[in-house]
Amino acid sequence: MHHNLDIHPIPEKVLYINELEIADTACYYDTKEQHQKALAGKTRINGGVLPDDNVRIYVPLDLNAEQILNRLQQIYRVMESPDDMNEMEFSYEVGKIISQLEIYDQIWVARDLGNAVKVAEHLHSKNGIELAGKIIKVLLEDEGCAESFPYDVVDELKMEFGI
Repeated sequence: MHHNLDIHPIPEKVLYINELEIADTACYYDTKEQHQKALAGKTRINGGVLPDDNVRIYVPLDLNAEQILNRLQQIYRVMESPDDMNEMEFSYEVGKIISQLEIYDQIWVARDLGNAVKVAEHLHSKNGIELAGKIIKVLLEDEGCAESFPYDVVDELKMEFGI
């Protein structure tokens, strides 16, 4: 196996989101202090919590409305309809999509502050509000038979984005 290992990102103008949970589904720490040490990238020999053989890599993740929606639809293709057996997993996977939406929205607010919309206490971009609406539509197309998913997520998105 061979992977292209580069010493700088391509393209070089990128944003870094230093949140371990976005890429690593097995990321778990008992305390906030452990999580902060892991985020800092410190190995045990240097007073951190990461194994001494740890190597931190950054993997590109393209955030655009089409890709975010494709990722959401992929969750439904793989997991099928939400039910009581997969509700927790659905919530977790969709939570990652919501994180991507939030980052996408924040970036578009910064890029187009003049057209940002204030909803409650937060600014949102027109792109983010539109994408949140599309995500809600996908979630409600196949509600499944789980107890609270996707209703809690839909309610939170509607409240946060003023939909």
